[in-house]
Amino acid sequence: MKSNKRSLKIVLKVLLGMLVVGYVLHSRMVDFSALGAVIFRPLNLLLSFVFLAFSLVCVAIRWNYLVRVQKLSLPFKQVFSLTMIGSFFNNFMPGSVGGDLIKAWYMVGEEPQKKTRAVLTVLLDRAIGLFVIISYSAITLLFYKQWLNEQVQLRVLGFSLWAITGGGFLLVGLFFLPWNERVVKAIESLTVRLGLLGRIAQSLSLYRKNILCAAAVLVLSATSILGIIVLYSIQGNGLGIQINFSQYLFIVPMALTVSAIPLLPAGIGVGQVAFYTLFKWVGIENPEQGATLCTLVQIYTLLFNLIGGYFFIRYKKGIKKHLEQHSNEPASEQMSAVG
Repeated sequence: MKSNKRSLKIVLKVLLGMLVVGYVLHSRMVDFSALGAVIFRPLNLLLSFVFLAFSLVCVAIRWNYLVRVQKLSLPFKQVFSLTMIGSFFNNFMPGSVGGDLIKAWYMVGEEPQKKTRAVLTVLLDRAIGLFVIISYSAITLLFYKQWLNEQVQLRVLGFSLWAITGGGFLLVGLFFLPWNERVVKAIESLTVRLGLLGRIAQSLSLYRKNILCAAAVLVLSATSILGIIVLYSIQGNGLGIQINFSQYLFIVPMALTVSAIPLLPAGIGVGQVAFYTLFKWVGIENPEQGATLCTLVQIYTLLFNLIGGYFFIRYKKGIKKHLEQHSNEPASEQMSAVG
């Protein structure tokens, strides 16, 4: 029954995603003539790969910080490989964050004795990235309050973003407050009895002792997102889009957040609608430029993510080799014992 329900959910998501794509095509949100004029330019492709690689390296370093605090045994080389593998599977899994499930699955295999800590690093890495993305849009809106007066929908969105960002910073501040030692010990003794929730709380508490790690993670997140925003800005200039960089600081993070909705891989369809709508809300005369820009960057991202297939093949071969060596150990030990 569970497998049938899961299959039904996947089918419904795909159908809904196809409906969204059909709506995008029917509404002519994407200017395919403008897209065709720039998509095959070698410099466009090269710049996209450079900025996507830069962003991904920042993400890998960020995740590595989280892994080190949890005292997991993965070296950075393996963390980077899993990051590339995750990006590869983003091409085939719903939403723009489907690869995180693959990363979590492989992490559990690498750290079977520390499953909770391993999965927590993946979830925390995604949560921090999402929070920083939302913060970009929220902070930018502080300087463009006139947009809120022109669009009721944008006003609701703006207050929601400010509430989420403010609440997030408040929680972070409370988390790192120098609590009384007795209070800390009382909380720790309580979490021991809470099973999985207790193990999660204990794992999270390790970050309280590493404020520098937390600061580095936030800086890396902001740098990673900034690289993507710059990429959209460069490609937008190539398409002749006449908006300033500060507008990209609001539109791109907000649209990327919406693109994470798990319907079709890489946020296809949902991303186009998000960019088109946001371009329209901020008063851009030709909002189809937003959907066209989204499509262009999506294509380059899909191509870049294919590089992760190389890391996936290497990783699979490494696991197979390790299992073969491990399975041969008892036989060799028996032979030496007989000798």
